[in-house]
Amino acid sequence: MSLKETQLDLALLQINELAGLYGKDSPSVRLVQTFRQKRRALKKQTHLFFRRLFKKPAAKPKDKLKVLVHVRGGIGDVCMARLFVCRLREKFPTALIYFCFDNQSTVEMVFSDGIIDGFVSRKYDPLEYDLVIAGCHAFNFDYYDLPRLQQLAPGWMNDFKAALALQQKIKVILNNTPHLDGLWAQISVQYGSSRVANMGWTAGIAVGQNDRAPIALPTDKMQAILQRHHLCDGPYITIHDGTNTNTDLHGRHATRCWPRAHWEKFALLFKKRFPHIRIVQLGAGNSVPFDFADICLVGKTTVAELPYILQSARLHIDGESGMAHLANLTDVQSIVLFGPSPMPYLAYARNVNLRAGDCRDCMCIFEDWMSRCPLFANNNCLIAIRPERVMAEAERILTEEKTSTEK
Repeated sequence: MSLKETQLDLALLQINELAGLYGKDSPSVRLVQTFRQKRRALKKQTHLFFRRLFKKPAAKPKDKLKVLVHVRGGIGDVCMARLFVCRLREKFPTALIYFCFDNQSTVEMVFSDGIIDGFVSRKYDPLEYDLVIAGCHAFNFDYYDLPRLQQLAPGWMNDFKAALALQQKIKVILNNTPHLDGLWAQISVQYGSSRVANMGWTAGIAVGQNDRAPIALPTDKMQAILQRHHLCDGPYITIHDGTNTNTDLHGRHATRCWPRAHWEKFALLFKKRFPHIRIVQLGAGNSVPFDFADICLVGKTTVAELPYILQSARLHIDGESGMAHLANLTDVQSIVLFGPSPMPYLAYARNVNLRAGDCRDCMCIFEDWMSRCPLFANNNCLIAIRPERVMAEAERILTEEKTSTEK
C-alpha cells in the first residue's frame, strides 16, 4: 500500500469517528444512527417484496449484460454522468444500459443521441439487472449478480472488486449524503480525484474530469430551434443565474448565484464594448428575469432545446450550476463563477474558472447551503468576483475567437 493510499484510509477512518462521535457514550444515540442507516434499505425491500407478489422481475437477456445507472441530484449531476455512461458503453459495447433519474425529459436531453437504451423510473426492480450503479458524488453497487458478471464481463472483475472495496471504505460518505459531500470533495481533491472522476473511481470505470462527451446535435433541428427563439439574426452570448428548480431557497438569493447588481454592471460594460452581440438569458423556475437581457428566455424553452442554444452561443457565463455542466456537453466555452462550490473539485479546464478570495468552498456545510451563507448575510464569495474581472475574460475570449476566425 502506498503512502497516498494510507493517508486516504486514515482520512476516511477519521470521518467515521466524527460521524459516530455523538453516539460514543450513548447507546440510544447509536441506536438511532443505526436505524437511520437501515431505514431506507428496509423501506426499499418492503416495497419490492409487495411488488414481487404481483409482478415477477423480467428475465434478463441470456448473452448480454443489463446495467442500470441511477443518478440522484439535479440536471448537472446527469450531465456529469454522461461521460461516465460513455465510458461504460465503451467498456461494454454490447450491454443494455439504462438510466434512472427523477426527470425523464432531462435524461432524454442529455442522452438524445442513443448512448443509453432507455429511461427507467425510480420504481424499478434491481433483480431485472445484472448491475445497478447508484449515487451522486460517489457511486455504489446497489445490486449485482456476481455469477452473471463473472460470465459476461470476466475481464472487468479486478476493477469491479477494487471498486467494491473502495465503496466499503467510503460507506460513511454514501450513508450520509449530502451532509458529508463537501468533506468528500475536499478529500477527493487532496488525493487526486474530482467530481466526474469520482464516478469512475468508485465504480471501476476509468473517467477523467476533463474528458469530453459532447451531445451530437442534428443541424436541421438546431436551425429550427434558433429560429423559434429569434437567435438567427446575429451573434449572442448566454448567461444564467439560477439553481436547481427542486431547491427550496426559502425566499433567499441562491448562494451560487452572482448578485444582480454585478450582472447589471457587467451588461453595461459588455454592451459598450460589444454592442452587436446580444445577451440571451437562460433559466427556469429559480431564475429571476433580467430586464437588461436583449432576449430573456427564462421559462420559455424546453429542456431539450437548451443544448442547441448553448452550442450556438459565442460564450456562456454562469455560476456553478446544472446549466454550466450542460454547457460542457457542447462546444461553447464558459466563464464559471465559483463561490460555495469547490473549484478544484468541479471545474473543467476548458473553461475560464473564477473564484473568490479566502471565503469560499462551503458546499454542504449546512443542509440549506444553497440558500444560506454560513458566515454572512450575503454570499460574500461571489460578491468579491467583480464585473470588471468577468468582462476582461469575456473580452479576451471573444477577441481571441475573432482573431482565430479571421486567420
